[in-house]
Amino acid sequence: MTHHFYETYAYFTAARYMRTVESLATQTFKPTGMKPAYAYIMLALEDHHPQTVTELATTLGYDRSSIYRMVQRLESQALLHMTTVGKSAMIDLLPASTTFLKTANQCLDTWGALTSEKLGPDKAMMTQLLTTNNEKLRR
Repeated sequence: MTHHFYETYAYFTAARYMRTVESLATQTFKPTGMKPAYAYIMLALEDHHPQTVTELATTLGYDRSSIYRMVQRLESQALLHMTTVGKSAMIDLLPASTTFLKTANQCLDTWGALTSEKLGPDKAMMTQLLTTNNEKLRR
């Protein structure tokens, strides 16, 4: 029996796609000195800050524990500060984040151009479908 799950099941095709994307993103975001996930957090905070760990985890689709761990690393780099407010941990940018964010935004622009070049007109439709389907699965 021949299986075609790697072409016909969303989980396996998405996982394979993500491994490829992660490799390209790691190269593209290398100038930040960190994995792309850290730039993702910083860029989300640049858009809206301060935020709680829970808010950031919900926005980015990570577990709270993963966000907390990554935020601790960013805090150790003096890029942001986390304070406890009741049962919540509030995260805010520090002045030193400006340089990191400038680099991260340049990497984001490079990423956008690279993916537009490689994916062409399918990029917008694929991104919209991923967003919509993610919302459906999270319900």
